[in-house]
Amino acid sequence: MSKLLYVEPTDEITDLVDRIRRAEGDRDLVFVVPPDGRALRSSLDLQLLLQYTRGFQKRVSIVSGDAQVQALAIRAGFPTFTTLSQLEQGVSLRAAPTAAAVAAGTALAAAAPPAAPPAPSPNRGLARRAPSQLVARPEEPSGQSRWGAWWHSPRGRNWMIGSGAAVFVIGVLAVLFLLPTATILVGVQSHRINDSVTIQGTLSGQSSGVLDVIPTEALLTPAATQTFSVSPSGTQVLPPTPATGSLYLCYTGGGGSGSSITLSFSGSGAEFQVSGGSGNLGFTPTSSGANGNYTVQHCQGGQGASAQTSSPALPVQADSNSLGSQGNVGAGQQWTWTNASSTACIDGICPPFSGSFPIAFSLANPAAMTGGQDSKTQQVFTSSDVSSAQQQAQQIDSTLTAQVEKTLKTMAGRDVIAQDSSGNGIQLTVTNPTLPTVGQAGQTQTLTVSVTAAASAYSTSAARAAVLQDLKSKVPADGELLAHPNLGTIEVVAAGPGGTLTLSSNAVGDWAPKVDLAPYRSRVTFMNPGSAKTYLLAQLPGASSVTIHQSPFSLPWLPLLSGRIQLERVSLRA
Repeated sequence: MSKLLYVEPTDEITDLVDRIRRAEGDRDLVFVVPPDGRALRSSLDLQLLLQYTRGFQKRVSIVSGDAQVQALAIRAGFPTFTTLSQLEQGVSLRAAPTAAAVAAGTALAAAAPPAAPPAPSPNRGLARRAPSQLVARPEEPSGQSRWGAWWHSPRGRNWMIGSGAAVFVIGVLAVLFLLPTATILVGVQSHRINDSVTIQGTLSGQSSGVLDVIPTEALLTPAATQTFSVSPSGTQVLPPTPATGSLYLCYTGGGGSGSSITLSFSGSGAEFQVSGGSGNLGFTPTSSGANGNYTVQHCQGGQGASAQTSSPALPVQADSNSLGSQGNVGAGQQWTWTNASSTACIDGICPPFSGSFPIAFSLANPAAMTGGQDSKTQQVFTSSDVSSAQQQAQQIDSTLTAQVEKTLKTMAGRDVIAQDSSGNGIQLTVTNPTLPTVGQAGQTQTLTVSVTAAASAYSTSAARAAVLQDLKSKVPADGELLAHPNLGTIEVVAAGPGGTLTLSSNAVGDWAPKVDLAPYRSRVTFMNPGSAKTYLLAQLPGASSVTIHQSPFSLPWLPLLSGRIQLERVSLRA
């Protein structure tokens, strides 16, 4: 049974197409068109509806009392009915009725509907297209028919054959004249150059325009310093230092007042053991009093030896074991010589006494004795202290050396620091402090190590440019150095601080007569290859051979465009 689809007055053709799309389960559809409807009032609407009907494999009928809609529907091939009753009876219109017949409600003459035309094969592509796309098509069916008729006419076929032949000819010409390329190799005899180059480096600004001289840079780092401490860990006892001065002597007993005796000293003499109010001491004649004879006066009027100014002074040194806290002997002190004897020499001091009566010697020092020191203990550096100080100094020296060498590289930047094969080139200045020695007395010391570095730096690109320039200077005036020479390895012969250095390199290259190929590329275009060879050999005296390669195939002429021709020089070794 057919499904009735009532068309609204405001519906467009796209709305009817959407209804066909949505009627998936119904094969037979009937559009009931109102007399005042907007849809299906043009041949384009009916053609679009017919195409979409075939695309979805539907059978669509039209019910309309409008003579215009009936006429367009019949012409498009839709079964067309005036009323729903005629649809139920199966009586369709064969031709568009007159307007008067429609108004009177007369029936159509024919009772049976005409046979429907055979349904064409479904248009699958049409079914996938949106209604808006169908409506937007500018071609009218009548225009398509005219184009198809022209296409199949003799004139259309002749035009297509002519166009195809023209495209073919143009393609052949493009292949023959535009696609081919040619490479012309001009062989030029080359000669080998071996050059041992020596380059001198000077400070920047002193090498401009000078062959085999490059600018350099003198590098000097700031001083890197570090301090360390060393302390003495040992102790030492210093012996006392005896005080020295002069003594005066007198004696009592013996010959009495006004008499004198003579003391003879053998060597430095023995120690005088004395006692008195100033404490017990001992004195020994010094070297200035050795082996001397001294006249000792008798003590006058009970006065001590300090009053015996007529007696010579005896130079002595005090006994170091019996000095005071200052190690010196004060002035105005008096003692009695306790180990004197009247019968024998007293430790080498032999008094030539007459008689056996006892005598006593008195000693005094009017002036204080000086130069004496008490025994004391002091700090000294041991061997382990000295070894530790040496190790610290060496470690700091190594650390600071690495630091200034790193600073030196930073200062050089992209330049190379010059060092020869023996490692010479970087000058290190190490300032080490004076280290203590074993047994040296002292306190904790703070010592400083300082290191600076100096060197010369150069640019490898400047050095290689100098080698290349030197190699070019060996080429004759009518020749030129060929590309890609071997500039060798830049080696440092001598280097030091201050920017002065010497470099060397062994360079190898090839030179050939000058040949300018640029002007001849346009002159050989479209020329026969053989003629081009003869022409180039005649025009280029330095050329020894000419070889032409064509791609992708060989032709009896060179490319028409100079941009498709490439001229290259090839070196031919002697």
